[in-house]
Amino acid sequence: MDAYIVTLIMFASMLILMSTSLPIVYCLGSVGTLAAIFLWGPEALDVVYFSTLELMNNLVLSAVPLFIFMGFVLHESRIGKDLFDTVYLCSGRLRGALGMGTMLLCALMAAMLGVSSATVLSMGVIAVPAMLQKKYNRSLAVGIVQAGGALGFLIPPSMMMVMYAFISGVSVGKLFAGGIVPGLLLTAFYLLFIAVLSWLRPDVAPAMDKSETVSLSVKLRSLGELALPLLLIFAILGSIFFGVTSPTEAAAIGAAGSLVCAAIKRRLTLEVLRKACRQTFAICGFAAYLIIAALVFSKVYTGLGATVMIKNLVLGLDPNPIVVMALIQLSFFILGMFMDDIAILFMCMPIYIPIITGLGFDPLWFGILFVVNMQMAYITPPYGLNLFYMRAVAPKEVSLKDIYLGAVPFIIIQAILLCILMLFPGLVTWLPNLIFQN
Repeated sequence: MDAYIVTLIMFASMLILMSTSLPIVYCLGSVGTLAAIFLWGPEALDVVYFSTLELMNNLVLSAVPLFIFMGFVLHESRIGKDLFDTVYLCSGRLRGALGMGTMLLCALMAAMLGVSSATVLSMGVIAVPAMLQKKYNRSLAVGIVQAGGALGFLIPPSMMMVMYAFISGVSVGKLFAGGIVPGLLLTAFYLLFIAVLSWLRPDVAPAMDKSETVSLSVKLRSLGELALPLLLIFAILGSIFFGVTSPTEAAAIGAAGSLVCAAIKRRLTLEVLRKACRQTFAICGFAAYLIIAALVFSKVYTGLGATVMIKNLVLGLDPNPIVVMALIQLSFFILGMFMDDIAILFMCMPIYIPIITGLGFDPLWFGILFVVNMQMAYITPPYGLNLFYMRAVAPKEVSLKDIYLGAVPFIIIQAILLCILMLFPGLVTWLPNLIFQN
Protein backbone atom coordinates (compact mmCIF):
# COMPACT_ATOMS: atom_id res chain seq x y z
CA MET A 1 0.00 0.00 0.00
CA ASP A 2 1.24 3.52 -0.83
CA ALA A 3 3.04 5.18 2.09
CA TYR A 4 1.07 8.39 1.62
CA ILE A 5 -2.24 6.55 1.87
CA VAL A 6 -1.18 4.58 4.96
CA THR A 7 0.04 7.73 6.68
CA LEU A 8 -3.18 9.56 5.81
CA ILE A 9 -5.29 6.67 7.14
CA MET A 10 -3.25 6.57 10.35
CA PHE A 11 -3.66 10.28 11.08
CA ALA A 12 -7.35 10.20 10.14
CA SER A 13 -7.95 7.18 12.39
CA MET A 14 -6.17 8.90 15.26
CA LEU A 15 -8.30 12.04 14.87
CA ILE A 16 -11.51 9.98 14.72
CA LEU A 17 -10.57 8.18 17.94
CA MET A 18 -9.72 11.50 19.58
CA SER A 19 -13.21 12.80 18.72
CA THR A 20 -14.61 10.04 20.95
CA SER A 21 -12.79 11.58 23.96
CA LEU A 22 -10.49 8.56 24.22
CA PRO A 23 -7.17 9.57 25.87
CA ILE A 24 -4.51 10.52 23.34
CA VAL A 25 -2.14 7.78 24.52
CA TYR A 26 -4.67 5.09 23.49
CA CYS A 27 -5.40 6.82 20.18
CA LEU A 28 -1.73 6.93 19.21
CA GLY A 29 -0.77 3.54 20.62
CA SER A 30 -3.68 1.56 19.20
CA VAL A 31 -3.45 3.06 15.71
CA GLY A 32 0.32 2.62 15.57
CA THR A 33 0.24 -0.96 16.85
CA LEU A 34 -2.64 -2.08 14.59
CA ALA A 35 -1.04 -0.42 11.57
CA ALA A 36 2.23 -2.26 12.27
CA ILE A 37 0.43 -5.62 12.55
CA PHE A 38 -1.57 -4.95 9.37
CA LEU A 39 1.53 -4.02 7.38
CA TRP A 40 4.13 -6.48 8.69
CA GLY A 41 2.32 -9.13 10.73
CA PRO A 42 2.35 -9.99 14.47
CA GLU A 43 6.16 -9.92 14.63
CA ALA A 44 5.89 -6.16 14.11
CA LEU A 45 4.85 -5.90 17.76
CA ASP A 46 8.59 -5.72 18.43
CA VAL A 47 8.23 -2.02 17.60
CA VAL A 48 6.53 -1.52 20.98
CA TYR A 49 9.34 -3.35 22.78
CA PHE A 50 12.12 -1.42 21.04
CA SER A 51 10.32 1.92 21.50
CA THR A 52 10.15 1.23 25.23
CA LEU A 53 13.86 0.34 25.33
CA GLU A 54 14.71 3.49 23.37
CA LEU A 55 12.92 5.56 25.96
CA MET A 56 14.41 3.76 28.97
CA ASN A 57 18.00 3.83 27.69
CA ASN A 58 18.12 7.53 26.83
CA LEU A 59 20.19 9.54 29.31
CA VAL A 60 18.91 12.91 28.04
CA LEU A 61 15.34 12.15 29.09
CA SER A 62 16.45 11.11 32.58
CA ALA A 63 16.73 14.84 33.31
CA VAL A 64 12.95 15.18 33.02
CA PRO A 65 11.90 13.44 36.28
CA LEU A 66 14.71 15.19 38.17
CA PHE A 67 13.58 18.66 37.04
CA ILE A 68 9.93 17.78 37.74
CA PHE A 69 10.82 16.56 41.23
CA MET A 70 12.75 19.77 41.86
CA GLY A 71 9.75 21.83 40.81
CA PHE A 72 7.29 20.04 43.05
CA VAL A 73 9.61 20.11 46.09
CA LEU A 74 9.82 23.90 45.73
CA HIS A 75 6.06 24.06 45.16
CA GLU A 76 5.15 21.92 48.18
CA SER A 77 7.63 23.69 50.47
CA ARG A 78 5.80 26.99 49.77
CA ILE A 79 8.88 28.84 48.57
CA GLY A 80 6.66 30.47 45.96
CA LYS A 81 4.57 31.95 48.79
CA ASP A 82 7.68 33.56 50.30
CA LEU A 83 8.61 35.03 46.94
CA PHE A 84 5.12 36.45 46.41
CA ASP A 85 5.22 38.07 49.83
CA THR A 86 8.39 39.85 48.68
CA VAL A 87 6.69 40.96 45.48
CA TYR A 88 3.69 42.19 47.45
CA LEU A 89 5.81 44.26 49.82
CA CYS A 90 7.89 45.77 47.02
CA SER A 91 5.05 46.56 44.60
CA GLY A 92 4.46 50.05 46.01
CA ARG A 93 1.96 52.56 44.66
CA LEU A 94 2.64 52.17 40.95
CA ARG A 95 -0.49 51.17 39.04
CA GLY A 96 -0.24 47.58 37.84
CA ALA A 97 2.83 46.98 40.02
CA LEU A 98 1.37 43.91 41.73
CA GLY A 99 0.52 42.38 38.34
CA MET A 100 3.95 43.16 36.92
CA GLY A 101 5.60 41.78 40.05
CA THR A 102 3.54 38.61 39.74
CA MET A 103 4.66 38.22 36.12
CA LEU A 104 8.31 38.66 37.12
CA LEU A 105 7.81 36.11 39.88
CA CYS A 106 6.30 33.66 37.36
CA ALA A 107 9.39 34.12 35.18
CA LEU A 108 11.64 33.43 38.18
CA MET A 109 9.60 30.37 39.15
CA ALA A 110 9.77 29.14 35.54
CA ALA A 111 13.56 29.19 35.86
CA MET A 112 13.30 27.28 39.15
CA LEU A 113 10.50 24.83 38.47
CA GLY A 114 10.55 24.03 34.76
CA VAL A 115 6.98 22.73 35.19
CA SER A 116 4.12 24.93 34.01
CA SER A 117 1.54 23.22 36.20
CA ALA A 118 3.45 23.89 39.43
CA THR A 119 3.77 27.61 38.64
CA VAL A 120 0.10 28.04 37.70
CA LEU A 121 -1.13 26.09 40.72
CA SER A 122 1.14 27.99 43.12
CA MET A 123 0.37 31.44 41.78
CA GLY A 124 -3.28 30.60 41.17
CA VAL A 125 -3.71 29.91 44.87
CA ILE A 126 -1.54 32.81 46.09
CA ALA A 127 -1.42 35.65 43.55
CA VAL A 128 -4.89 35.60 41.96
CA PRO A 129 -6.82 36.10 45.25
CA ALA A 130 -4.36 38.85 46.24
CA MET A 131 -4.88 40.70 42.95
CA LEU A 132 -8.65 40.32 43.16
CA GLN A 133 -8.56 41.69 46.69
CA LYS A 134 -6.80 44.78 45.29
CA LYS A 135 -9.66 45.21 42.76
CA TYR A 136 -7.79 43.89 39.73
CA ASN A 137 -9.88 42.92 36.72
CA ARG A 138 -10.64 39.20 36.98
CA SER A 139 -9.60 38.37 33.40
CA LEU A 140 -6.33 40.26 33.75
CA ALA A 141 -5.51 38.61 37.10
CA VAL A 142 -5.96 35.05 35.82
CA GLY A 143 -4.39 35.90 32.45
CA ILE A 144 -1.18 37.08 34.12
CA VAL A 145 -0.78 33.79 36.00
CA GLN A 146 -1.75 31.58 33.05
CA ALA A 147 0.69 33.29 30.68
CA GLY A 148 3.38 33.59 33.35
CA GLY A 149 3.09 29.89 34.15
CA ALA A 150 3.61 29.02 30.48
CA LEU A 151 6.98 30.83 30.56
CA GLY A 152 8.33 27.54 31.94
CA PHE A 153 8.31 26.26 28.35
CA LEU A 154 10.70 28.95 27.17
CA ILE A 155 12.83 29.94 30.18
CA PRO A 156 15.25 27.11 31.02
CA PRO A 157 15.27 24.54 32.43
CA SER A 158 12.43 23.47 30.12
CA MET A 159 11.04 19.94 29.93
CA MET A 160 9.93 20.46 26.33
CA MET A 161 13.45 21.47 25.31
CA VAL A 162 14.85 18.27 26.84
CA MET A 163 12.33 16.18 24.90
CA TYR A 164 13.02 18.07 21.67
CA ALA A 165 16.73 17.41 22.18
CA PHE A 166 15.97 13.68 22.49
CA ILE A 167 14.20 13.52 19.14
CA SER A 168 16.27 16.07 17.18
CA GLY A 169 19.81 15.50 18.45
CA VAL A 170 20.28 19.21 19.24
CA SER A 171 22.29 19.91 22.40
CA VAL A 172 20.16 20.51 25.49
CA GLY A 173 22.60 23.19 26.63
CA LYS A 174 22.24 25.06 23.34
CA LEU A 175 18.46 24.85 23.54
CA PHE A 176 18.53 26.21 27.10
CA ALA A 177 20.77 29.07 25.98
CA GLY A 178 18.57 29.67 22.93
CA GLY A 179 15.50 30.11 25.11
CA ILE A 180 16.95 32.79 27.40
CA VAL A 181 16.74 35.84 25.09
CA PRO A 182 13.25 34.97 23.75
CA GLY A 183 12.10 34.22 27.31
CA LEU A 184 13.34 37.58 28.61
CA LEU A 185 11.90 39.33 25.57
CA LEU A 186 8.49 37.74 26.07
CA THR A 187 8.53 38.64 29.77
CA ALA A 188 9.35 42.25 28.82
CA PHE A 189 6.42 42.29 26.35
CA TYR A 190 4.10 41.01 29.08
CA LEU A 191 5.30 43.69 31.52
CA LEU A 192 4.90 46.41 28.89
CA PHE A 193 1.35 45.24 28.16
CA ILE A 194 0.38 45.29 31.85
CA ALA A 195 1.99 48.73 32.35
CA VAL A 196 0.29 50.29 29.32
CA LEU A 197 -3.09 48.72 30.12
CA SER A 198 -2.98 49.90 33.75
CA TRP A 199 -2.01 53.39 32.57
CA LEU A 200 -4.84 53.55 30.01
CA ARG A 201 -7.39 51.90 32.30
CA PRO A 202 -6.54 52.51 35.98
CA ASP A 203 -9.60 50.53 37.08
CA VAL A 204 -8.24 47.18 35.80
CA ALA A 205 -4.98 47.26 37.82
CA PRO A 206 -5.16 49.89 40.59
CA ALA A 207 -2.26 50.87 42.82
CA MET A 208 -2.05 49.84 46.47
CA ASP A 209 -3.54 52.14 49.08
CA LYS A 210 -1.10 54.55 50.70
CA SER A 211 -1.77 52.92 54.07
CA GLU A 212 -0.44 49.57 52.75
CA THR A 213 2.98 50.78 51.67
CA VAL A 214 6.02 49.78 53.72
CA SER A 215 9.36 51.40 54.41
CA LEU A 216 12.43 50.95 52.24
CA SER A 217 14.22 48.99 54.98
CA VAL A 218 11.39 46.44 55.10
CA LYS A 219 11.51 46.07 51.31
CA LEU A 220 15.27 45.54 51.36
CA ARG A 221 15.00 42.88 54.07
CA SER A 222 12.31 41.06 52.09
CA LEU A 223 14.62 40.85 49.07
CA GLY A 224 16.64 38.29 51.02
CA GLU A 225 14.01 35.75 50.01
CA LEU A 226 15.42 35.90 46.47
CA ALA A 227 18.83 34.56 47.51
CA LEU A 228 18.04 30.84 47.57
CA PRO A 229 16.08 30.75 44.27
CA LEU A 230 18.75 32.76 42.45
CA LEU A 231 21.52 30.51 43.77
CA LEU A 232 19.59 27.44 42.65
CA ILE A 233 19.05 28.86 39.16
CA PHE A 234 22.73 29.80 38.87
CA ALA A 235 23.80 26.34 40.05
CA ILE A 236 21.68 24.65 37.35
CA LEU A 237 22.27 26.89 34.34
CA GLY A 238 25.79 27.94 35.31
CA SER A 239 26.96 24.35 35.61
CA ILE A 240 25.66 23.67 32.08
CA PHE A 241 26.85 26.86 30.38
CA PHE A 242 30.31 26.74 31.96
CA GLY A 243 30.72 23.11 30.93
CA VAL A 244 30.98 21.79 34.47
CA THR A 245 28.17 19.24 34.11
CA SER A 246 25.89 17.70 31.53
CA PRO A 247 22.20 18.75 31.56
CA THR A 248 21.27 15.48 33.28
CA GLU A 249 23.85 16.07 36.02
CA ALA A 250 22.60 19.66 36.36
CA ALA A 251 19.10 18.27 36.85
CA ALA A 252 20.42 16.14 39.71
CA ILE A 253 22.02 19.26 41.21
CA GLY A 254 18.67 21.02 40.92
CA ALA A 255 16.80 18.18 42.60
CA ALA A 256 19.30 18.06 45.46
CA GLY A 257 19.32 21.86 45.66
CA SER A 258 15.55 21.99 46.03
CA LEU A 259 15.80 19.66 49.04
CA VAL A 260 18.49 21.92 50.52
CA CYS A 261 16.30 25.00 49.99
CA ALA A 262 13.34 23.30 51.68
CA ALA A 263 15.57 22.18 54.56
CA ILE A 264 16.95 25.69 55.07
CA LYS A 265 13.36 26.94 55.25
CA ARG A 266 12.65 24.16 57.82
CA ARG A 267 9.93 22.74 55.56
CA LEU A 268 11.52 19.49 54.41
CA THR A 269 9.00 17.07 55.87
CA LEU A 270 7.92 13.56 54.94
CA GLU A 271 4.61 15.00 53.75
CA VAL A 272 6.39 17.40 51.37
CA LEU A 273 8.51 14.53 50.00
CA ARG A 274 5.47 12.28 49.66
CA LYS A 275 3.48 14.86 47.70
CA ALA A 276 6.45 15.82 45.50
CA CYS A 277 7.25 12.17 44.70
CA ARG A 278 3.63 11.29 44.02
CA GLN A 279 3.14 14.19 41.59
CA THR A 280 6.48 13.48 39.92
CA PHE A 281 5.60 9.81 39.40
CA ALA A 282 2.16 10.74 38.05
CA ILE A 283 3.49 13.20 35.47
CA CYS A 284 6.46 11.04 34.44
CA GLY A 285 4.29 7.92 34.15
CA PHE A 286 1.81 9.73 31.92
CA ALA A 287 4.61 11.23 29.82
CA ALA A 288 6.39 7.86 29.44
CA TYR A 289 3.28 6.07 28.15
CA LEU A 290 2.54 8.96 25.81
CA ILE A 291 6.11 9.00 24.45
CA ILE A 292 6.06 5.22 23.85
CA ALA A 293 2.71 5.46 22.04
CA ALA A 294 3.91 8.39 19.93
CA LEU A 295 7.19 6.60 19.12
CA VAL A 296 5.28 3.51 17.93
CA PHE A 297 3.01 5.69 15.82
CA SER A 298 5.89 7.62 14.23
CA LYS A 299 8.09 4.56 13.67
CA VAL A 300 5.38 2.95 11.53
CA TYR A 301 5.15 5.76 9.01
CA THR A 302 8.91 6.30 9.18
CA GLY A 303 9.43 2.59 8.45
CA LEU A 304 7.16 2.92 5.43
CA GLY A 305 9.44 5.62 4.06
CA ALA A 306 6.70 8.25 4.35
CA THR A 307 9.05 10.71 6.07
CA VAL A 308 11.54 10.65 3.19
CA MET A 309 8.77 10.75 0.59
CA ILE A 310 7.10 13.79 2.18
CA LYS A 311 10.47 15.54 2.49
CA ASN A 312 11.28 14.89 -1.19
CA LEU A 313 7.79 15.99 -2.23
CA VAL A 314 8.00 19.29 -0.37
CA LEU A 315 11.58 20.07 -1.43
CA GLY A 316 10.80 19.02 -5.00
CA LEU A 317 8.21 21.79 -5.23
CA ASP A 318 10.99 24.35 -4.61
CA PRO A 319 8.84 26.30 -2.14
CA ASN A 320 9.56 29.59 -0.44
CA PRO A 321 11.26 28.47 2.81
CA ILE A 322 9.59 31.13 4.97
CA VAL A 323 6.15 30.14 3.66
CA VAL A 324 6.85 26.51 4.55
CA MET A 325 8.01 27.53 8.03
CA ALA A 326 4.90 29.68 8.52
CA LEU A 327 2.64 26.77 7.48
CA ILE A 328 4.46 24.43 9.87
CA GLN A 329 3.97 26.90 12.73
CA LEU A 330 0.29 27.24 11.82
CA SER A 331 -0.09 23.46 11.94
CA PHE A 332 1.50 23.43 15.41
CA PHE A 333 -0.92 26.11 16.59
CA ILE A 334 -3.98 24.25 15.29
CA LEU A 335 -2.83 20.90 16.70
CA GLY A 336 -2.00 22.57 20.01
CA MET A 337 -5.63 23.58 20.44
CA PHE A 338 -6.67 19.92 20.65
CA MET A 339 -3.64 17.73 21.38
CA ASP A 340 -0.97 17.27 24.04
CA ASP A 341 2.37 18.95 23.35
CA ILE A 342 4.34 15.71 23.82
CA ALA A 343 2.17 13.91 21.27
CA ILE A 344 2.66 16.74 18.77
CA LEU A 345 6.42 16.64 19.29
CA PHE A 346 6.86 12.91 18.70
CA MET A 347 4.30 12.71 15.89
CA CYS A 348 5.35 15.69 13.81
CA MET A 349 9.09 16.10 14.31
CA PRO A 350 10.10 12.97 12.35
CA ILE A 351 8.34 14.59 9.38
CA TYR A 352 9.18 18.25 9.92
CA ILE A 353 12.84 18.14 10.98
CA PRO A 354 14.08 16.57 7.68
CA ILE A 355 12.09 19.22 5.79
CA ILE A 356 13.45 22.21 7.69
CA THR A 357 17.04 20.94 7.55
CA GLY A 358 16.58 20.33 3.81
CA LEU A 359 15.48 23.95 3.47
CA GLY A 360 18.64 25.07 5.26
CA PHE A 361 17.07 26.09 8.57
CA ASP A 362 18.81 25.65 11.92
CA PRO A 363 17.07 22.91 13.97
CA LEU A 364 18.02 24.85 17.14
CA TRP A 365 16.05 27.87 15.92
CA PHE A 366 13.20 25.62 14.81
CA GLY A 367 13.10 24.00 18.23
CA ILE A 368 12.67 27.34 20.00
CA LEU A 369 9.89 28.29 17.56
CA PHE A 370 8.17 25.01 18.41
CA VAL A 371 8.53 25.67 22.14
CA VAL A 372 6.97 29.15 21.75
CA ASN A 373 4.10 27.56 19.83
CA MET A 374 3.51 24.95 22.52
CA GLN A 375 3.59 27.74 25.09
CA MET A 376 0.71 29.30 23.16
CA ALA A 377 -1.08 25.95 23.12
CA TYR A 378 -1.07 25.79 26.92
CA ILE A 379 -3.26 28.91 27.17
CA THR A 380 -5.27 28.56 23.95
CA PRO A 381 -8.95 27.58 24.30
CA PRO A 382 -10.64 25.20 24.28
CA TYR A 383 -8.11 22.67 25.68
CA GLY A 384 -5.14 24.68 26.95
CA LEU A 385 -3.94 22.87 30.06
CA ASN A 386 -3.13 26.05 31.98
CA LEU A 387 -6.78 27.08 31.58
CA PHE A 388 -7.85 23.89 33.36
CA TYR A 389 -5.22 24.31 36.08
CA MET A 390 -6.50 27.83 36.67
CA ARG A 391 -10.10 26.66 36.73
CA ALA A 392 -9.17 24.15 39.44
CA VAL A 393 -7.66 26.72 41.83
CA ALA A 394 -9.27 30.07 40.93
CA PRO A 395 -11.65 31.72 43.43
CA LYS A 396 -15.35 31.04 42.93
CA GLU A 397 -16.08 34.49 41.50
CA VAL A 398 -13.79 33.78 38.53
CA SER A 399 -15.82 32.26 35.66
CA LEU A 400 -14.64 30.12 32.75
CA LYS A 401 -15.34 33.12 30.51
CA ASP A 402 -12.93 35.22 32.60
CA ILE A 403 -10.28 32.51 32.26
CA TYR A 404 -10.67 32.29 28.47
CA LEU A 405 -10.79 36.08 27.96
CA GLY A 406 -7.74 36.53 30.18
CA ALA A 407 -5.67 34.35 27.88
CA VAL A 408 -6.48 36.22 24.63
CA PRO A 409 -4.15 39.26 24.88
CA PHE A 410 -1.25 37.08 26.00
CA ILE A 411 -1.80 34.67 23.07
CA ILE A 412 -1.56 37.67 20.74
CA ILE A 413 1.70 38.77 22.42
CA GLN A 414 3.10 35.24 22.06
CA ALA A 415 2.14 35.23 18.37
CA ILE A 416 3.95 38.56 17.92
CA LEU A 417 7.07 37.08 19.54
CA LEU A 418 6.82 34.02 17.28
CA CYS A 419 6.76 36.26 14.19
CA ILE A 420 9.73 38.30 15.49
CA LEU A 421 11.77 35.14 16.10
CA MET A 422 10.92 33.87 12.61
CA LEU A 423 12.13 37.13 11.06
CA PHE A 424 15.21 37.48 13.28
CA PRO A 425 16.71 34.02 13.98
CA GLY A 426 19.76 35.66 15.58
CA LEU A 427 17.67 36.36 18.69
CA VAL A 428 17.69 32.59 19.26
CA THR A 429 21.12 31.59 17.95
CA TRP A 430 23.27 34.47 19.24
CA LEU A 431 23.66 33.32 22.86
CA PRO A 432 24.20 29.59 22.10
CA ASN A 433 26.87 30.53 19.55
CA LEU A 434 28.50 32.82 22.10
CA ILE A 435 28.54 30.24 24.92
CA PHE A 436 29.19 27.10 22.85
CA GLN A 437 31.72 28.40 20.35
CA ASN A 438 32.88 24.98 19.17
